[in-house]
Amino acid sequence: MKRNKSSKGIIGIKVGTGVVTNGVGTGMIDKFAIKDICRQCVMLMNEGYQVFIVTSGAVASGGKEGRSKNLRSAVGQPRLMSVYSQYFFYLGVEVSQHLFTDRELLAKDNEVTKKTLLEAMKEGVVPIINANDSIDSFELQKIRQCADNDRLLALVSRLVGASMVIIGFAEDGFRDNKGKIIRVIRPWEVKEFLDYARGGSASGHGKNGMQTKLLALGGIAKQGIAAMLAPSKEKDFILRSVAGEKDFGTLFVR
Repeated sequence: MKRNKSSKGIIGIKVGTGVVTNGVGTGMIDKFAIKDICRQCVMLMNEGYQVFIVTSGAVASGGKEGRSKNLRSAVGQPRLMSVYSQYFFYLGVEVSQHLFTDRELLAKDNEVTKKTLLEAMKEGVVPIINANDSIDSFELQKIRQCADNDRLLALVSRLVGASMVIIGFAEDGFRDNKGKIIRVIRPWEVKEFLDYARGGSASGHGKNGMQTKLLALGGIAKQGIAAMLAPSKEKDFILRSVAGEKDFGTLFVR
């Protein structure tokens, strides 16, 4: 369905493996979670926003944990895309697939990438984005920025001029060393809070990925883009983030 070409802004949404699948090696995609993400995105589009999604989950959707990460990604990516495509189709919306390396997003080679993404969103198409980690190990060294989807979200958001980004997160927000949720973080405060992220479970966070999220969201906020670490298990977490609900998640602002 082609929508109004005018836009209230671009919303970038990133969902991790834990949001859209039941875990690495299971090959089980959480269709209910993806269906609800699609629903919320279409509601935003009907309000006049443009939307893109950075999704993890391809490796976890590839089954057979004994396989290489490259093969699991190559098998899981079309499985994951078919679910997004199916639910968006039911809602009258097309999707486009974009698998990126640094080459497409950094330096002089990103103009075509930018043009294509903006064209898609202007036409009412939702770009579904992931790192191209089905390529070989030598090439993986060249996509060290994009191989982490939090950084990938930051790169795409700056490229297309997003007005807000949302990272779906398993908890209620970012917690300090006493377990209290920090509701607002400024870019210059990120360095201070990195120690809490390193604390892993002692601060209520996993050991992997929290530091990357802090750095990515702090960098996004520094560019003047509002960035939300949102509790993905909460109903309508995307819509509530965009609405600016009080005491919901952790907001990063300049």
